Amino acid sequence: MNINIAWRCISCLFLSSCSLEEKANFFDYAASAPINEKALAEFDTISRMNGNSSGINQHARVLRDIEYKAAMVLAEKINAMPHQIVFTSSATMSNNIAILGVAKNYPHCHMITSKIEHKSILCIFKYLESIGHEVTYLDVDRYGSIDLKQLSNSIRDNTKLISIQTFNSEIGAIQDLKAIGEIAKKYGVLLHSDASQSFCKYNLDVQEINVDFLTVSGYKIGAPKGIAAVYVRDEKKLQPIIFGTGAKLFPGSRPSALIASFAAAIQNFHFNRVKVTRNFNILVSELLKICNVHINSTVPSHVVSISIGGVLLRDLLKRIQNYSFSSGCSCQDQNQSNVILAIDPDHKLPTCTIRISFSDHEKPEDLVAFARYLKNVVDDLRREKSVGIGCSSDDPSFSVPIKKIRDLLRLTSD
Repeated sequence: MNINIAWRCISCLFLSSCSLEEKANFFDYAASAPINEKALAEFDTISRMNGNSSGINQHARVLRDIEYKAAMVLAEKINAMPHQIVFTSSATMSNNIAILGVAKNYPHCHMITSKIEHKSILCIFKYLESIGHEVTYLDVDRYGSIDLKQLSNSIRDNTKLISIQTFNSEIGAIQDLKAIGEIAKKYGVLLHSDASQSFCKYNLDVQEINVDFLTVSGYKIGAPKGIAAVYVRDEKKLQPIIFGTGAKLFPGSRPSALIASFAAAIQNFHFNRVKVTRNFNILVSELLKICNVHINSTVPSHVVSISIGGVLLRDLLKRIQNYSFSSGCSCQDQNQSNVILAIDPDHKLPTCTIRISFSDHEKPEDLVAFARYLKNVVDDLRREKSVGIGCSSDDPSFSVPIKKIRDLLRLTSD
């Protein structure tokens, strides 16, 4: 049996075996969006075609045309040109191509990033520090926003790159990329942004925000895993970090089927910010009914992070079997979240932190049901005296939520 047919059969069997209730209990969309059926169909169709787009025959030309049209779709989405789109295998690879490419072009230069970047960014900068580059890690406030004044003051004569994410996947903080871009332009510094979480969800115009490199990911919007891209304004600003035949920055045979499915996912992805804002407000209002809960997300988005006092994270995760969401930890261990540590450097927050992320088609009643279920589990665990160090339920410093509901329930424009 053709492997693609077999894979689709297995996928269909799995999806059909999931009940409506199971589908409604998935609150980890920031980790991975469900695959779009049209993107999957496009992958299946193109993967059956013969040829290699790196070749010179007719089959190769057909595949190259498919890839170019896909690049046009992505470029149009961010107001770029097709030749400025470099398809890669992952957002991590895109980040490496951009940051290491600049570092290689400007040896021993100074770079700036923030303390709440994705680990795929921070690991690159830690490596660069080990080989002689200087890196400044910007502080953030309680809710993840960088200080633009600190950014300006951190720029030196040898500063060559600023890398600041557009949207934080753990707490939903949205940075002012337009203002950051203006600062970068003023001082003649290149700007990179990891927009994996915000692509197709929030407006991204590379001309308006003056970004030089932009990372986007396919599986966050319904494409199969294994495809991403990086926008490169000027290829001359980068040195390649991978070598081979084909494209300069990401050589090798291109995955035409994945590229085509990425374009199909872009064309068929829908994200209604009005509905997302409504769901955010409904969810937060219910979560605030949990005693000793701290809301770490202030801007209405598809991500809500909370820290809960009086329970241990491991106990909470063991007890909740009916829902899928993500966890974060502010405690000093190997699983600590750099984001929580950055917004809570004095360790005042409880160590039990979780992230709930959802789509725009989530039913409000499903979010309410989850919040109430969570409250019941938390109440049960507290009665069983499952109390973590630094987050005792009788600690007065955690008796009032950090943000009141009236501060949180503000709408964003669509």
